[in-house]
Amino acid sequence: RQEFNSLSSGHKALSIKVDHIDDQFKASEARDEKQQQGIEEILNILHGLKWFFASLKNIAIIVTSLTAIIYGVFNIKAWLKQ
Repeated sequence: RQEFNSLSSGHKALSIKVDHIDDQFKASEARDEKQQQGIEEILNILHGLKWFFASLKNIAIIVTSLTAIIYGVFNIKAWLKQ
């Protein structure tokens, strides 16, 4: 009987340890999921910024090109008037 009680208490202690490890693992998984969501949000923001700056660059190229064309047209008009 004493041996049975000893085995039973050992089994309970082992079961408690397994439950504790399982709880820690679940908590770790939850933290990992939150970190993954945070990383994905940061990547989405960076992707949006990349698109924004690419658009600014394209707008700057268009404005610069139009400015150069207008400047060229005025220079040709001035040259033809001479």
